[in-house]
Amino acid sequence: MKPETSTPLILGAHSAAQGHAGCFADGAERGAAAGQAAPPPPAARAQRSHTNKYGSFLIDDSEFAIPVSSLQEIVNEPEDISPVPLAPPFMLGLFNLRGMIVPVIDLRSLLEFPAADSTQARKVAIIEHGEHCIGLLFDRTGEVLNGKGVARVDFRPNGEGIKDVVVDGVLKFEDGKRLVQVLDPHELLNLEKLPRADNEASKETVKVNKGKKLACVSFQTGHTTCAIDLRHVKEVRTVPKLEQSLLTGGNVIGTANMRGVILPVIDFRGFMGDDATFKLGATIPKERRMLVIDTLEGPVGLMVFSIDSILPYFEDEVLPFAKLALPRGDLVNGCLLDKNNQIVMMLDPGKLLKEPSFLAAAKACQEVFPPETAEAEAEAEEQDARAVRRTFIKFTFEKRFALDTAQVSEVINRPKDLLEPPFSLEFVEGILNLRGELITLFNPRMLYGLPPASSQDQKVLIFRHSEQKFGILVDSVDEIIITTENRVAELKSLDQQHASKSIAEDVSGCLQHQTQDGRYESILILDTTALVDRCFHAA
Repeated sequence: MKPETSTPLILGAHSAAQGHAGCFADGAERGAAAGQAAPPPPAARAQRSHTNKYGSFLIDDSEFAIPVSSLQEIVNEPEDISPVPLAPPFMLGLFNLRGMIVPVIDLRSLLEFPAADSTQARKVAIIEHGEHCIGLLFDRTGEVLNGKGVARVDFRPNGEGIKDVVVDGVLKFEDGKRLVQVLDPHELLNLEKLPRADNEASKETVKVNKGKKLACVSFQTGHTTCAIDLRHVKEVRTVPKLEQSLLTGGNVIGTANMRGVILPVIDFRGFMGDDATFKLGATIPKERRMLVIDTLEGPVGLMVFSIDSILPYFEDEVLPFAKLALPRGDLVNGCLLDKNNQIVMMLDPGKLLKEPSFLAAAKACQEVFPPETAEAEAEAEEQDARAVRRTFIKFTFEKRFALDTAQVSEVINRPKDLLEPPFSLEFVEGILNLRGELITLFNPRMLYGLPPASSQDQKVLIFRHSEQKFGILVDSVDEIIITTENRVAELKSLDQQHASKSIAEDVSGCLQHQTQDGRYESILILDTTALVDRCFHAA
């Protein structure tokens, strides 16, 4: 029988019984460590339930597996490993993983394989339970296996060495032609003379020191990726029609009418010193976006090349660096590292809002084009100030939808390579590997019976549901809407929303958003909990 590649969708359905990544299932406590006490009697192992999901890896041509509920992550072999005095032969030493001290075990030595070729790049599987954490060094990754319905032989420890204790059994795939040995994570964590580190305390310290979690919007200005804290961005949207006026000149490429308020639009790429400046009167490509910020003299629009993502961050994650080569290095606070380990320039919002050229453009625009309904706008601003502020990501699949940014972990491009497990459900686009974390990717078009997308340039919204991450495949991410609680309404009747019944059942409300021409449109707010529940019910 060919092994099935597991799908986190099914894993999530049984999460209450199996636990999540980095945790053990109930009843996982086992016998004492090798060399410290007698191995557990055969009956003890027979009574314990086995998981169906395994992550496999290889040493030479031998395949081993560990339950996915015990795997925290997979990392590259660290360059610096500190040796430990009097350590057993199979322990290479300790390394620092983002502030957590991890002992590294060489599975080749532990399982009595010959020494590896030193030129081969290897991997480390991180297994963590409470304050106990170890890394298992192996040759290369294998697959994520589904052991449901697969023949399994459990081993009875006979006390003939460590290998006899840590190998729990064997899975037989393809009618016994493919054998996968199952390692016992509990026995590995309790190996004799394994150093212990109070990583739980260090985690709490890190958590306290980091402070409040923030979010920024990252965008392209040409050859540079920049970001600005979302708290200082009033709105992100497509660039509206620009009008030429007496204010046009320099980096001011025109003015835009935003619901009765005229604001200057600045070519941010040119402002930051890029040679490829925007030509006045040129047609603006549809992927260009505009960030609206409020200066002391009025609103200003910043035209950027494109919007990349919403990045969560902590203030102490903004790293200082030399800014000698940057044309406008005075506006840069430091840098962040995105999910691909690429540098993102973090702009200083305080300096940006006080930039003299922005203030002059905003003031001139307010004097030449004073708001027509100043009293009404002042009243609306006062109401908005009293209301709770909320930020939404507006996206499209057949219709326009929105999600609160508090629910969204990140936004990424659709990966070219997805893991497509056999027996996958129609509405599961595939499984994406996001930095070692397997995430089920839902295709809402298939889920709701909509026609396929016409464009391949799609985006993925990553969100969390019950401690597990999922992804939604959407046609496009259109803009970021910053509004207030009083503009979020409950869902109206189905006919008024012009939505199919199945989609309407998975919507929690609607957002009243004013368009560029002054009209209000209702944007459906997708209920991710209802969406996931529908998927599990359909499975």
